[in-house]
Amino acid sequence: MINENIFRAYDIRGKADEDLNDEIIRKIGIVLSEKILKTGQNKVYLGTDCRLSANRIKKSLISGLCSNDLEVLDLGMVPTPLVYFATKIGKTNCGIMITGSHNPKEDNGLKMVINDGAVSGFEIKNDVINLKNKTTNIVNISDARDLIKQYENEIFSNCKLAKKIKVVLDPGNGAAGPYAKKVFEKIGAEVISLNTEPDGNFPNHHPDPSKEKNLKDLIESVSVNKADLGFAFDGDGDRVGMVDNNSNIVSPDHIIMLLSEYFLQKKKGPVIYDVKCSNQVSKIIEDNGGDPVIEKTGHFNIKNKIRETNAILGAEMSGHIFINYDWYGFDDGIYSAVILAKIISELEIDLSTKISDFPKVFSTPELTLDVEDSQKFEMVDKFKNEVDFSGYEILDIDGVRFSSSKAWGLLRASNTSPKLVMRFEGDTDQELLNIMAFFKDNFKKIYPNLNFEDHS
Repeated sequence: MINENIFRAYDIRGKADEDLNDEIIRKIGIVLSEKILKTGQNKVYLGTDCRLSANRIKKSLISGLCSNDLEVLDLGMVPTPLVYFATKIGKTNCGIMITGSHNPKEDNGLKMVINDGAVSGFEIKNDVINLKNKTTNIVNISDARDLIKQYENEIFSNCKLAKKIKVVLDPGNGAAGPYAKKVFEKIGAEVISLNTEPDGNFPNHHPDPSKEKNLKDLIESVSVNKADLGFAFDGDGDRVGMVDNNSNIVSPDHIIMLLSEYFLQKKKGPVIYDVKCSNQVSKIIEDNGGDPVIEKTGHFNIKNKIRETNAILGAEMSGHIFINYDWYGFDDGIYSAVILAKIISELEIDLSTKISDFPKVFSTPELTLDVEDSQKFEMVDKFKNEVDFSGYEILDIDGVRFSSSKAWGLLRASNTSPKLVMRFEGDTDQELLNIMAFFKDNFKKIYPNLNFEDHS
């Protein structure tokens, strides 16, 4: 029996042992091989992160992929950006990454690219469910790890530090650890690397840089070592978090502002950002001659919008950064961190002073509330339809974002986990409190058995 909830808007994701058993993964591989062959290609790049279920899933996936004489180009254990990189410069523009990203260690999943386009789990759901049994013993695998060195060299050729800086890295024992350390050493930074060795048990902390509790090691190390800045990565290395020289967390909004200023000085054009981002992001983009474009959350959506608009940059509040100027437009935490380090090395002031120059607003981080996975979208629709939003401007491309002239709030359903996602911002502390109170009062009326204060 297939749990249909594994097929998500961006990818495939679920409990590794329960939802992603060998037979289901093999069927997914067969369906993906058929889609690839229809493009006229017969090869696919394959990588895994360091989760404990990765090798078992990889074996079953290869069995399915090779059932139609598809050749698997094996990258080994790599961060997700390396699979994306391979599809841009390698023998095929098709790739699959076995990863659970920032989900709990028991989870796993697949991120898929076919014919240079991100593939949604929804796109293959029915084909997998309806697939008849098909047996195969064919295995056709080639080693593709030579592309790893090419990835590292290309980053190095794009980034030269203006001066030597001290950088702390914390990949949280995820797949990015060895690669990030090597790249930063190669560009000439003084590197202190924490929790570097990949370990699917994530023994030190969970690799999710969007949560403050996971940045404690990084914050402490930046302070103790008097570093210029620090970076944290998620489990598969496609997201990045940042800490400044005073050991303060740099909000993703400010990261996007830094990058927007930098790249808009080089080329004017659209900058894509997701519905969770600050109002100040669009103002910074406009002030620097760019065209701000708000989009649904999710790497799938941001990538498609970048291709549609030929944007120079895309970004999400979660830490996904998509650089499309002298790079390839995919989300890459390592490359984004290197570019941010380059920007800081070129400043005449330190990072904390630079951040303080941005407009000050009062905002929450991304807040999440655990709910039933099968009910989360209906819950958002119910809230959107039953609340009186008089006096607010509504944006409903992804959940509901309700804005006044001085504040905004957001409720949406996560596409990767069984959670509701919320964020709030005000021009003043009082405006922030006001819009949160509006939300909580209405949320309590509609869902009296759920406690907003239980958010994480």
